[in-house]
Amino acid sequence: MKKRLLLISVKIFAISICLVAQDFEVAPIRMNFRSEPGETETRTFTIRNHGNRKETIVLATRDYLVHRHGERELLPPGTTRYSMANWITFNPSFVELQPNEEEVVQVTFQAPLDDYSSKWGIMSFASTIERTAYSADKNVQTGLFVSGRVDAYITYTPPTTQEPNIVISNLREVTSEDDKDRIFTVNIDNLGDNLTRCELYLIASSLVADVEKKFETIRITAYPQSSRTIELELPDVLEKGRYSLAAILDYGSKTYLKGTQITIDVD
Repeated sequence: MKKRLLLISVKIFAISICLVAQDFEVAPIRMNFRSEPGETETRTFTIRNHGNRKETIVLATRDYLVHRHGERELLPPGTTRYSMANWITFNPSFVELQPNEEEVVQVTFQAPLDDYSSKWGIMSFASTIERTAYSADKNVQTGLFVSGRVDAYITYTPPTTQEPNIVISNLREVTSEDDKDRIFTVNIDNLGDNLTRCELYLIASSLVADVEKKFETIRITAYPQSSRTIELELPDVLEKGRYSLAAILDYGSKTYLKGTQITIDVD
């Protein structure tokens, strides 16, 4: 029992640290630049200190990749082919905020010339606390350490782009015994250089009656030259019978809908 109480105390203490460490707000948390290649565009972030002590917040850029099952891998700036790091500047590079004070940070993107590919990255806002020689751990040098961070996602999509080239394929069932509803997966492959927002949903059409049902739409981002495996749920609401089940991909009014289908039985 004592061990359980100790573990609970440690968890509560850890949660308290997280809550105290991040008492500032950044808005917006997503920003999209739309300038033509060669043009400059400036946008702003607002940082507000909601805490009861002075905050020093340092700004930096980072890269990331999204893998097949949606996992994000954070990388140093300038690592990826589609990085924004070399084209972005911000002013100021750090801010000091008193309690309930806010400041606006200017972020400028210089769109590369003759490059119509999308780009993306992260603006990190890291709160720091000054350590004194007295309060610092013996094994840690006196100075600043990160106590909390807010990441804002930044993207660049030039207004003049080629038609997106996205393929949907390989619809298959992966339902397990623990699943309440039937689960299917589908592959989404972005073969182009455009970062594209997509809508994806299932449609079940009865093969013996004039019945068709559309299910919940999910929204995803298809990153250039990447593949994703997306999970779709088929709720247990269909009457018994045989159905044509289609996964439909919609990625803009200028394009045709794309889909892939299989035949399923509902018992």
